[in-house]
Amino acid sequence: MIPELIKTKAIVDTYTIRKKVSAENFKDIKSIQKIIDVGIRRIVEQRLVDYDHNAKEAFSNLDKNPLWLNKEKGISIKKVLVRGIKNAKSLHVKKDHFGKEILDKNAKKIAADFVSTGNNHHIAIYKDEKGALQDVAVSFFEAINRVHNGLPVIDKEWNKTLGWEFLFSMKQNEMFVFPSEGFNPLTIDFSDESIQNKISDHLFRVQKISKVEYGISIVRDYVFRHHLETQIIDRKELKETSFIVCKSLKLLDKIVKVRINHIGKIVQIGEY
Repeated sequence: MIPELIKTKAIVDTYTIRKKVSAENFKDIKSIQKIIDVGIRRIVEQRLVDYDHNAKEAFSNLDKNPLWLNKEKGISIKKVLVRGIKNAKSLHVKKDHFGKEILDKNAKKIAADFVSTGNNHHIAIYKDEKGALQDVAVSFFEAINRVHNGLPVIDKEWNKTLGWEFLFSMKQNEMFVFPSEGFNPLTIDFSDESIQNKISDHLFRVQKISKVEYGISIVRDYVFRHHLETQIIDRKELKETSFIVCKSLKLLDKIVKVRINHIGKIVQIGEY
């Protein structure tokens, strides 16, 4: 007889990544829970508890203060395997040093070089035939495929036949000068030494770019951080001063993309 309840099992692909044990990677218990090996996870958790959840003290200088897996044998923990992203696709298949494909025991190709399909490589900004701004999110996976097919990563011809004009692209850590009352970066002379401090006040880097579409609804989260900020602190009183959050394309209307060199001097204006 078949019972009323039946347990079923399914094989699901999971992706892992090896991370260094550090305060940046494991700042709290929640981040430690991603460690796959249960025994190692407990050791890392206990170290954090022993230091009153101060990750910086717990995981700094592991050479002098090792995180022991087996002290008697001198085996310490420096890197751990953690659960990775779930939405990933492979770019290539495994090959030997002769370039010949390596097959598994079932004579099937073995996927290799995974990338997240959820991460955006860049956001391309266009002006449509009506003069309104439009944004197109391009995933990292799509960007890689474009390169492999001999196409430019940034499609400057998108909907050109419909009258669209490419303006600029936004990638993480790229720099933009924002406007304010009495300050329009579209009309200023960037070579004018007398306004360099003013430009610095309005210079922001791209911290993160996110665009998610739910049917006809679009949720944008474009965050810019002031180029002199060393900490990510999102206080309401600091908004528009130390960081800018763009939920609407209207805020991108008069910004200017710039490129700076290693000493912070603007060396290029516009798309590059």
